[in-house]
Amino acid sequence: MNIEAQLNIEVRSRILEYSLVIENSINDLLLLNLGIYNEKDKTRLFSNKGKLTFQNKIDLLSDIEVLSKEENKEFELLMNIRNKFLHDIDCSSFQNLLQQLDNGIVNRFKKFIEEGQSIFDEEVCKKACYRLFQRNIDTIKKKVSVNRETIELKYKLFQQQNQQLLFYIDTLHNLLEKVSIATENSELENPKVAKLGEEILKILQETQSKLDTETKKNDGKTLFSSNENMKSLFGIKGGLNDLPKWDELKIEKLKWQF
Repeated sequence: MNIEAQLNIEVRSRILEYSLVIENSINDLLLLNLGIYNEKDKTRLFSNKGKLTFQNKIDLLSDIEVLSKEENKEFELLMNIRNKFLHDIDCSSFQNLLQQLDNGIVNRFKKFIEEGQSIFDEEVCKKACYRLFQRNIDTIKKKVSVNRETIELKYKLFQQQNQQLLFYIDTLHNLLEKVSIATENSELENPKVAKLGEEILKILQETQSKLDTETKKNDGKTLFSSNENMKSLFGIKGGLNDLPKWDELKIEKLKWQF
């Protein structure tokens, strides 16, 4: 038996490909949820020189409630398989692998084997590993979609709130103006009524002046007309249009199946 057959390079290569895609995608998913869209190479933790492990990244995604416990375990499962095949020279097949893993991990892997098939069949295990990879990719795509929808929803809600606020301000301005005009044009013969009218007019003018001042301080139009202000509002470093092109990641186009 030659060395390539002994090491089962084909299986190890497939597992490595799955792992590289997942690790890169998890990295981007974490950056996306941290609001870092286009500065990956400039970061200390997420660039090629970063020191965060894959385990650190999925744990962080769990801590910020992006991944559920079950989803976290599914990513860990693929990494457990990857670590064995890439770092253990004696792990040259899934049958070798299953003998080395504890029962809890083996039982999680069994969930990806089709009903009626045997875990002791090497080809069945290969297909189960591919389904695990598919599940991880689908999870990432779902999380990206939710993140995108959340950002878009926040943007729309703040816009609606801003428009509503401006409507109330304009309505109040119009009310004050109409009352002021009506008071000024009134012919008040009774001195007490005339004095009351002057006091009302004074109050209206002071309110109008204060409203004008506060409106200028908190100009919603200015807030939402600036991308920089929007980024600051959402606490993100990248632009709202800098989201990764995740729609291009189509699992059916990937040709890494055994």
